[in-house]
Order: sequence, then C-alpha cells, then structure tokens
Amino acid sequence: MVRVSNEVLNNVLWRERYRLAAVALLAGAAALAVLDYIARDPIERGPAVLFLALALGLTACFAGFVDWNHLRPAWRLVPPLVVLSAILAALVLTDLADTSHAIIGLTAAAIMILTYVGFVMSPGAALMFSPLVIGVMLTANRLEPLRVSLALPLIGVPIAAGLGELVSALVDRSLQTQSRFSSRSDRLARLEDVLRRFRRPSSLEEAAEEVAAAALEIFEVERATVVLRDTVGGLIPVTLGPSSSEEPDPGTAELVVDTIGGDEPRLVPNVDETLLVLPLPATDVPAGAVVVHPIRPDDPSFTLDLARLFGTQVGIAIEHLFEINKLERATTRDELTGIGNRRHADTLLNSMEDGDALILLDLDGFKAVNDTLGHAAGDQVLQDLSGHLRDCLRDSDTSARLGGDEFLVVARRAFADPVAVAQRILRGWASSGRSTTISAGVALHEATVPVDETFERADQALYRAKSAGKNRAQMWVQPKQRPSQNGDKSA
Repeated sequence: MVRVSNEVLNNVLWRERYRLAAVALLAGAAALAVLDYIARDPIERGPAVLFLALALGLTACFAGFVDWNHLRPAWRLVPPLVVLSAILAALVLTDLADTSHAIIGLTAAAIMILTYVGFVMSPGAALMFSPLVIGVMLTANRLEPLRVSLALPLIGVPIAAGLGELVSALVDRSLQTQSRFSSRSDRLARLEDVLRRFRRPSSLEEAAEEVAAAALEIFEVERATVVLRDTVGGLIPVTLGPSSSEEPDPGTAELVVDTIGGDEPRLVPNVDETLLVLPLPATDVPAGAVVVHPIRPDDPSFTLDLARLFGTQVGIAIEHLFEINKLERATTRDELTGIGNRRHADTLLNSMEDGDALILLDLDGFKAVNDTLGHAAGDQVLQDLSGHLRDCLRDSDTSARLGGDEFLVVARRAFADPVAVAQRILRGWASSGRSTTISAGVALHEATVPVDETFERADQALYRAKSAGKNRAQMWVQPKQRPSQNGDKSA
C-alpha cells in the first residue's frame, strides 16, 4: 500500500484549490471589465477597459498553469493584489468613475477578493485584508471622485469579509477533516501491516520486544515500554526508543502495574507530554501493559480506539502464540524430567551443524539404585540429572532424554574442545556427592557426515568409556586404517 503523508496531501490539496481560486478570481475580474465595456454606450467605449480585461484574463491563465505553491503562502495574495491594482488603474486611467454602475462593480470585486482570500488563506486573513480593499476604494475616490456614494462598497466590504471568514473556516475544517482521515487510514494500514508481520516469539522477552517495536511504529512515538507478566507473576519489562533504558522509570512502572489486568486504554498527562497507557488483555497469562509517549493530542478519541484495537489484537496474538508453544512443549518434553523427550532429541540431531558436538550420557549404577532403593529413588536421580544439565550447560547448548537413564546433549560450536563440555557435566555431578556417576561419549559432527553416523560415533565412544572403567568422557577418534595385504607383502 502506498502511503501519502499529511504534509504531501495538504500540499496537493492546496495546489488544486489555489489554482482554481486564483483563476476564478482573475477571470471574474476580467468578466466585470468586459461587462462594464458592454454596459457603456457605444460612444463611451474605450480601449482601456478591454485592455484591462485582457490583462486580467492573461493573468488568470498564468495562475492556472504556473505553480506558486512551492513558494511562501504570501504568494497566494498575488491575484487579489493584481485585481486591486487593475481596479485602481481602471478608475484612474479610464472614465469608469463617471459611470453609474461603478459602485456595483466595486462591491462585486470586493466580495470576490475577500472570498478568495478566505478560501486560500487561514482564518483571520480576510478581516486583515479588508482594510486594504477599503483603502484602495478611498484612494481611487480621492483621485477620481465617483459619481455615486461609497456607502454601498463600504457596507459590502465588512459583509464580504465575514463571508470570506466563513469560507476560510469551512475550508480549514475540510482540510483538517481530510488530514485526519488520511492520518487515520495510514495508522490503520500500519496496524494491519504490523499485525501481519507479527511472528511467533520463542520467549516472553522476545514477545515484549516485538510488541514494543510494533507500538513505536503504529503510534509514531519516541519511546515504548512493554511489560508482560509470566506464569509465576514476575514482570518482564522491555523499553525501546532513542533514550531507552533496560528498566522503566518509577512513574512508568507504577502506571504499568496499575494497567495490567485493566480493560481500557487511557491518556495520561505528564509534565510537557501525554502518555498512552493500554492493557494487553488475556484470559490467562501472559497479560501485560504498554506505555508509549509522547502522544500527539490532535485526535485523542481515535488514538484511544486504535490503542484498544492494538491491545486486543496483540494480546490475543500473544496468548495464541504461547498456547501453541505450550502444546508444542507438551509433545516434546519428557514428563518425568521436564527436559526434551526422544522426539525433541531427534529434532536436536537434525539441527546439528558442522562443528557442533554430540554428547551421549549414561548413568553408571542406575540399575542398582532402582533395585535397592526403588523406582521412586531412581526417578529422583533422573530428575536431579535433568536439573544438573539445565544448570551447567551454556545457553546455546540443549539436552534431551533418550530413554531410561540415557541422555543427549548438543553443544553448539564446540569444535575447539568438545570433551571439555562433557567433563564439566561429569565434574559437577561427581562433586554433588551422589552415589551414581556418569559416562559420556563425545563425537564432533561434520557437515559431510550424516547425522546417524555422528550418533553412532558418539555411541561407540560411550561404549569405550563404559569399558574403560566408567565415570569418564571418551572422545570418538577415527580408527587407524590397517595396512592392506599387498602392503604387508611389499613390506
């Protein structure tokens, strides 16, 4: 969708209005000169009036084809000044002042001029321009006294000024309405675009960052703070903007706490700016709140409506995304230990890249725990080992339970020293004083080797660790090639 800014739209609107109004004013003044020429007796007709009509007509054509809109707004007053100059020239250079219909022409010209000024200028310009019109009339009357009284144009000028102000107010309101409509359409289109690009986050922190970035884009503000509430009641804050910090300021934090769980967005005055505070409704966690500022005060009702729509849609989207993640976790998590199950292990294996290390773990003496202490004690050992893996692994490393007392760990980019990861696991488990130990087999994945072969290599290394006395980590190494029979003979 092509978006047009309000400034560009207003320039386009002014350009068309200005051209039409300027052409209409100058063409109307030329028509008055022609009518004056026609109304005269053939004996009184002179070339001066026709010359003025021609000059005004050419100026009207000039106004219709030349764009003055890139200049200052004061250039919009050029056409009425041309008309006033033409009127003054007509009164001085011709015998227009001696005709009985001069007053009617002056009154009509005053109405045209002030209506035009009201049309192309902001409110108040017609009132400010009316003394100039009166001054031209009085000056012309002093140079060439009119046959009839100036009462009619002097009364008509204030009326024309009032008419010009009415036109100016109507045009100004029309422009504001069109600008507001354009702004609303643009912001709704932006909201639709942002929601369409909204992707499924993998964590509450990522979700908060996405919501904050979306709020910055939709509301066109400098700063956005998003706080989401996790399943245990904790708050995850994210602030984005040029001067953002990791934590919201105390005032913003208080607004957020008051807003979480609320129903309606609201505008909050704050020193020299206005803040928009809106809740992210959800039937279940995660719920949250958004604070954005500074908000433009030009269209508060629509801003609140947009915030209500944004909060509802984003809240529902986040809730749906996390429900999907919850279902996915239910199918990939081991019920006993809480880490990944065999299905998750297969996913981890297929995700390995060149330089990742595969570590297979097996508990030594686990059968004895089950036989002597019972399966409940064995289950506790498995749960303890799962917790130990979560604590000692790097953020980039992941683990899963293959089944029984066998576990799998994928250590990302561990090509420098893959055994060190396994030894850290073993040392930490041994230092806990538990009755069981761990044997580990390690294999470094290569891009040219299938995943199944890497798994087989790690399994062979685990077998060697078990055979060598257990409680150790064994790295798979390429077996040396035995010399061929021909080679033996030649030797």
